[in-house]
Amino acid sequence: MSWNEPLGKKLSAYADAEFEYIETKDVNDAAKIDLGCSGIYMEATVVYFEIKNLAYILKENGRRKTAMIYTMYKEVITAIAEQTGAFVNCFSPFAFLIVYPGRDESLPQGVKGALKIAHALSEDFKEQFAGINGVEFSMGLDHGHIMGTKNMSDNGNEHISWFGSCIYKATRIAKECARPFYVGISGVIYHSLGEDMRIATRRILGIKKNVEIWTKVSYQYENVKKHLYQTNHKISPDAE
Repeated sequence: MSWNEPLGKKLSAYADAEFEYIETKDVNDAAKIDLGCSGIYMEATVVYFEIKNLAYILKENGRRKTAMIYTMYKEVITAIAEQTGAFVNCFSPFAFLIVYPGRDESLPQGVKGALKIAHALSEDFKEQFAGINGVEFSMGLDHGHIMGTKNMSDNGNEHISWFGSCIYKATRIAKECARPFYVGISGVIYHSLGEDMRIATRRILGIKKNVEIWTKVSYQYENVKKHLYQTNHKISPDAE
């Protein structure tokens, strides 16, 4: 039997099969699915975290420090995600996907989680990151339905491949963000937020004032003009 016959039969079986899935809010339900044409389906707010300039970091710092910075980011992101009700997927060598399962409740949770990550990386642990040249990051958020399927036989969340238009939109939004505006959100998320997540008290010329923390920005998405909202506001990871 030639090498391609078994592969051809497997691909034919996939092509002829109905893709089975479990609708859930719990990523641990991935343990119930098999490799192949099966997966899990959930509504969620997604945070796409991007290391902005990995090629520059690699050139300036070398492979070891680049691998180290990726690991350090992962530790911070995972700790805050777990604290705020999310799970983390290692999306690529320069990005992470942070998923907050749920409907309306997941939108403010996702925004708060992103603002806490921004605070942790730029304020709380800036000393630990200070020795690495050129470190930059950004986050883009959107909400929608995502489908996940296993690409390995274990049950680790990190080894699920996720698909959904909200992921691609969050990726595009992240590309519009840069220091100090680390976080950008879609219009859908912005218009769902309560005043407590849109207004902050700041001291301006010695006077406390309530100010809008989000700035409206135009961008192109799928050849259509859209609007996102970005901020330099951050929330301490210790805040409720």
